[in-house]
Amino acid sequence: MINRIKEKLFKRAESAKLLKDVCHRLAGHRKKAPVLALYGSPTAGNWLGVANVTTTLFPDAAFEMPQYYSNSIFTGAQIKVICQKIKELKFEKVIISGFALYFYEYIDLLYTSCRIEILFQGTISEFNNPVTQKFIKSLIEYSREKKIHHLYFLKSGLEKVFVQLYGFEASHLPLGPAVIPPNITLIKTDPSKINIGVFGWDTFNKNLHNQLIYALMNPNTVVHVLDKGIFEYLGLGDRIIGYGGNLAKEKFLGILGAMDVNLYMSYNESWGLVAFESEAMGVPAVRMDDIDYYEKIRKAIESRKSK
Repeated sequence: MINRIKEKLFKRAESAKLLKDVCHRLAGHRKKAPVLALYGSPTAGNWLGVANVTTTLFPDAAFEMPQYYSNSIFTGAQIKVICQKIKELKFEKVIISGFALYFYEYIDLLYTSCRIEILFQGTISEFNNPVTQKFIKSLIEYSREKKIHHLYFLKSGLEKVFVQLYGFEASHLPLGPAVIPPNITLIKTDPSKINIGVFGWDTFNKNLHNQLIYALMNPNTVVHVLDKGIFEYLGLGDRIIGYGGNLAKEKFLGILGAMDVNLYMSYNESWGLVAFESEAMGVPAVRMDDIDYYEKIRKAIESRKSK
């Protein structure tokens, strides 16, 4: 019990310190830009893609908000302090990038003072997740209530869903050219082997095990991954090279750019950052074909009508 009390007091002191830091950074940010693009800070590999996309699309507006995974470290009262600071600084627009349910608290406190826009970086495949469903349900409700003024989607075509089904203001926001830092040092690989990269986190939609196994079936291949341990069951460790978990971007690009081929055959993404950056570095990336479900269904209906 005493340890729990100490831990709670420590977290309270830490969040108070971070609250002060956020307010200080907001003031400095406002001097440079009238737009605030909020995203949650990465925890290990979680939210790392959101962070990279946000800083790429909004280099002058991106603002990292401390969180733990997808949970706010701030209390409701502390969030009110942050939002009051945003109001006082008179930001013209707040873009919320990525999604975490606690960001709706920010919207409730800010929508009457500035324009609210959302950048959703996911896909419809993820709507099977109850947390994502809750987020989408609120997204629809808040857009209907005009608390959210515009929706942006990275996935091409997803904006049409919200325009056609709900009549919302929505648009596709494509990534620009990948920004590769200068002087990336590529790792040394065995030139006698075909080096294939299969990079991503071990979730079902990332399809890592299919990609790795079929890559190994090609003669003379060595497969490079982040966490080698998850493939230990195959007993082919001599053909799998691991680099650990959360890597610095420059180090990861040094691995990515040294491959002969990179695979990004995710079930729900046709153009993830891994493929995007791989091709920017001159390494071909194999990715899943993008399926236009609407067009396929429309054609089937028209075919049926014509009979």
